[in-house]
Amino acid sequence: MDVSQLALSTIKILQAISDKALDGALGKIGSDLVDFLNKKFQGRFQIKGAKPEVLEAEILREAQGDNKFCEELERLVREYHHRERESNSPNISQSGVNISVNNNTGKVTGQEINNFFRHKHW
Repeated sequence: MDVSQLALSTIKILQAISDKALDGALGKIGSDLVDFLNKKFQGRFQIKGAKPEVLEAEILREAQGDNKFCEELERLVREYHHRERESNSPNISQSGVNISVNNNTGKVTGQEINNFFRHKHW
């Protein structure tokens, strides 16, 4: 991943995790990313409350001079995006009903009801 793209992706992730409470694997990797950056910039730069453009510049500066930092940051960003895709993918049951918890409103459509009664043996 290009260093500038990596920095921009990192900023977007940090903004996303600060806007909402994340749990599970996505929350864990987001927390790992924040911890990684806090440790790297400890005593030099404060992550929390930093302006995005300033943080992006710091990440760029660090990534250009430190290959290990860049590799670990890229690994964390890729892992976050992977977990994000997993959490947003729909789960389809055997009857073809989307049971995704993130999108489940609790409503049942006519097709789902018909399938239920069609296969029900009284």
